[in-house]
Amino acid sequence: MAQKPMGMHPEDIKAALRKMFGSLAAFSVMIGRDSRAVSKTIATPGYSVPIEREIAKALKVAVKAIWPDRYHSDGTPVSFVVPRIPTALRGSAHRQNEVAA
Repeated sequence: MAQKPMGMHPEDIKAALRKMFGSLAAFSVMIGRDSRAVSKTIATPGYSVPIEREIAKALKVAVKAIWPDRYHSDGTPVSFVVPRIPTALRGSAHRQNEVAA
């Protein structure tokens, strides 16, 4: 069975940023984002690719080295958006207003 690619542990990322900037909130504000943006980005795949790049730049490490499961081999981000398939009936299949089913 193939092993999942291992990057940096989220706590290691947080510890490195805290050593450099004091807190994750301080780093978030420094890069012009909401105070919780960095912690959300670390915890949630696909939350913000630009913030992932800012984190990598601050740590002086390639983004793919930090999160290999979030990026393809060519360096493009993996899409975490799930395509929406409508399950509801459309148009004429719905009961019309004031008409009994």
